[in-house]
Amino acid sequence: MQLVLCDFVYEKFSEKILIIMEIILKTKRIYLRKFKSTEIDLLFQLDSDPEVMKFITLGNPRNIKEIKDVSMPRILKSYSSGDEYGIFCTQLLKNNEFIGWFQFEFDKKSDAIEIGWRLKKNAWGNGFATEIAKALVEKGLKMNKKIFAEAMNDNTASINVMKKSGLKFVTEFWGDYEPHSGKPDVRYELLPMVSEQQSE
Repeated sequence: MQLVLCDFVYEKFSEKILIIMEIILKTKRIYLRKFKSTEIDLLFQLDSDPEVMKFITLGNPRNIKEIKDVSMPRILKSYSSGDEYGIFCTQLLKNNEFIGWFQFEFDKKSDAIEIGWRLKKNAWGNGFATEIAKALVEKGLKMNKKIFAEAMNDNTASINVMKKSGLKFVTEFWGDYEPHSGKPDVRYELLPMVSEQQSE
C-alpha cells in the first residue's frame, strides 16, 4: 500500500517496514523523486528498449553492465549540485508505475538549467513529457535561470515537447557523442522574464 502525504511518498513494503521518499516535483498525474542506487532494474526497463534508445544511441540497447557501471553512477552524480537538481525517477501518482526519468540539471558553463526526458514506450502519447517539462520550465524560471533542451534533429516528438513548454529554437550544433546521427542537433532555450526585459 502507498500513501501520498504533503511532499512525501510513503511506500510500505511489509507490515513492519516503511520507507519515506521525498518528492522533488509533483503535477496532476506524476511525481519525481531521486533514484536509489539499487534501482538498476528500472533503468534497464528503459534503456534496453531499442525504440526508446532510437534518438540516443541510434537504437542500440544498453545492457545491465552498462547501466550499472555508467548510467546509474551518472544519475547519482547528478544529485551533487544540490537537492533541486538531478535526473529524477518518474512515476504515476495513481499507481506508482515507473514511466521513465526527467532531467533538471544546472550547467555551470552557461549558468543555465538543462531539461530532458526519457520515457518508456507505454508512456508515450499521454502528454506526460509535456506535463512535466512545463512544470520544470516554470520551476527554472522562478529560479531566474535560462532553460535549455537539446535533441537530435529528427526527434520531432521531443522537439514538439520543447515548443509546447515555451522553449524557442536557438541553433543547430554538432553533438559530441557516439554513435552520431550524422546530422546537427538542435538547441531550444527560454530566458527568464527579468533577462528578457533587460535585453529589450
